[in-house]
Amino acid sequence: MGAYRPYTLRVNDIARAADGRPSEFAGSGPNIKTITNDVTIINWTGTDSTFTPTRVDTATANAATGTVTFNATDATAAASMQVAIRALGGIYADATVVAGVTADNMIITVFGGYDITWIKTGGAGVITESGAAGSDTATPGGTVFTGYLPVKGLAVAKRLRIAGFADNSLDIAITDLSTPAALTVFSTTAIDTWTSPNDVPYDRLLTADGVAGEDGAAAANVSGGTFQGPFKVVITASGPIVASKGAYVKLVVKDQSSTPAKKLLKRGSGALTVLPGSFNLGDEYVNVKQIFLQASSDTSVAPTLTDADGLVIYTKTSTDYTTNGVRAQLSHEGVDQANNAVADLLDVIARSPVTLSGSGLGAGTFKVECVVEA
Repeated sequence: MGAYRPYTLRVNDIARAADGRPSEFAGSGPNIKTITNDVTIINWTGTDSTFTPTRVDTATANAATGTVTFNATDATAAASMQVAIRALGGIYADATVVAGVTADNMIITVFGGYDITWIKTGGAGVITESGAAGSDTATPGGTVFTGYLPVKGLAVAKRLRIAGFADNSLDIAITDLSTPAALTVFSTTAIDTWTSPNDVPYDRLLTADGVAGEDGAAAANVSGGTFQGPFKVVITASGPIVASKGAYVKLVVKDQSSTPAKKLLKRGSGALTVLPGSFNLGDEYVNVKQIFLQASSDTSVAPTLTDADGLVIYTKTSTDYTTNGVRAQLSHEGVDQANNAVADLLDVIARSPVTLSGSGLGAGTFKVECVVEA
């Protein structure tokens, strides 16, 4: 293992531990899976209506319930609505609708850890998905997974990958064990990782907020934040996670268990006559410090360098790389702890191998060479 070390928390392992079966997760602390049923309040008055639910995780709407006859007696109206909703089948087959404490409130409960939103068609009516509606309370459904990344001692967080979550609105919070108050390694809400029928991995380089040494005032981001392991991970999904999708959170760090950095290495593609081509960076994860690109004759090559996880570490539109080539120090955009976008000032932590692709190579050769810290 090189200077940059990946730690992975697999959601499947958390689920198994919560079910009381042996867990393969080798982290520290408890692994917990918590189901929250979705509770929505519809204030329904005086009009026959239809009700259409939408699953937040897949952003798909079910068929409408058909016309549901209004009744001035809340309990009767709720029972009528329940029959119509259960007729939708699937996750709605055991849904309940009861009259609320506040007059005209219909309380819809969908079980199983799904976040459901509702549309009412026909007549007046206020829909409350979260919080108080009179004396009743609505709660978004969800499935919360809690586990730990077994980072030992101090570590600098460099790169984050969230994958396997087919979810239109995913929340995640990663905190360390600093005392007396834990520090936030990364936290964000409502990440869209859903593209039917697959997930969209979330890959970001990480930095941290800093302070200016000369006056202690808030300052620009530093290239990495230092935290105390292990790291607690809380994931709130909009529906149950399908174990077969292999959902996981991976954090690449430089920690006390990492081997000392090797000397700076040069790794390159060699002269390619066609694109794409691939090459190894010398270790699974490296810090790409410098890049050199050169074409032998073609003056209009548009290269893209992509790592093994799909992170684009360099791309440029059609450019003349012939005479002396282009040699430059490399940095990258990323995010801070609160998922705020950060300009190009981060270390380029890339996973090997990388692929050199692009257009415009109509003659001669093209090569790329990277200086890396492994």
